[in-house]
Amino acid sequence: MDLSLQERENRAKSAEHDGDSGRLKELVQRFRVCWETLPDYYYVKGQKRQIGFVLVLAGTHEEGAEHPEPGCEHCRNVRRALQAVALSIIPKERRDSDYDITPYDQAIHYDPSRKFRPEVTLQIGIRHRSGFDRDVDACQIRCLDEMTRGLKELGARERNWGPSCT
Repeated sequence: MDLSLQERENRAKSAEHDGDSGRLKELVQRFRVCWETLPDYYYVKGQKRQIGFVLVLAGTHEEGAEHPEPGCEHCRNVRRALQAVALSIIPKERRDSDYDITPYDQAIHYDPSRKFRPEVTLQIGIRHRSGFDRDVDACQIRCLDEMTRGLKELGARERNWGPSCT
């Protein structure tokens, strides 16, 4: 079978994507990545207005990591995994929305919805590219939907990892 140059390039890109996707799925499983969506509010002329969303990714230390401490190597491994996942789900083309990943806070968080498991978080702000104080619009909603769909495809779970949250 003789493949055209374009067909060979498409197959190579597909294999590369499958490899990246497999690696990301493995990271999601290893660090038990969950997410939740929060509204992003801002006060405009004394009125509370939702201007975007915050997508929070949370992962926990690998099995066997004993006595993790804030900013330790185990935490940095979780953060690197969350960063890779975040970069994979953020839309690549320029849109009316903008995305901002918060700097690493080097803290261990304990959320009651995830049974207070020790976790590292990463937040992605989804806001307007211009006129930041405008109401949420269809572009931001579409971007959030695409990002959460990407998280689901990678095996991340909404809110918590499961009944035991471990």
